[in-house]
Amino acid sequence: MQPTDLQHDTHLPTISIVDDDAALRLSLVDLFESLEIRAMPYGSGDDFLSRADLGKAGCVLLDIHMPGMNGLDIQKQLAAIECMLPIVFMTDDATVPMSVQAMKRGASDFLLKPLDRPALVGATDRAIQLNAAKRAAAVEREITISAIRTLTPREREVMRHVAMGRLNKQIAHELAVSEMMIKIHRSRMMRKMHVGSLAELVKKLDMASKEYDVYL
Repeated sequence: MQPTDLQHDTHLPTISIVDDDAALRLSLVDLFESLEIRAMPYGSGDDFLSRADLGKAGCVLLDIHMPGMNGLDIQKQLAAIECMLPIVFMTDDATVPMSVQAMKRGASDFLLKPLDRPALVGATDRAIQLNAAKRAAAVEREITISAIRTLTPREREVMRHVAMGRLNKQIAHELAVSEMMIKIHRSRMMRKMHVGSLAELVKKLDMASKEYDVYL
């Protein structure tokens, strides 16, 4: 694939390079395109936040020291909008507190300049894989939420008890209905949730996290 093809293939994961050093940006774009990886350069945090498609797959290669908005400021803004793009920080003057702060806020990696090519490629590859996993989990979460919405109020009630590990007999006593009715509701609920076991159900509900609480 030619470099020009990479720039126009919007389906590929994209590495957003945010650094005020124009020469470094250009060299990094050349490097990634030589590896058939799509890369887009941005000269500042404002430029990146205003022009980049933050919903695309990929990661951010971000300089921590820049005029105006620095890397930690950008990281904070991305976290505020729940952006799923992992951040690989770059710096030529790393301090321990700054590194710790960046990693605590969820940075994928922290690289020292001058950049070591194998370390750079490895860090961005891990970040892209992390993003792919996050995106897949988000899709699965939406599927689970959609399934929960199809349940009747009684099926949701039964699901809540089932997820707590209660037996049909216990649920029947709690809801003052027959055990046979609980078995029917449980069977329908499991079918609508596309699960075959309690373990699968709990895993799906755990993935849905706070959204699970909204619909129960």
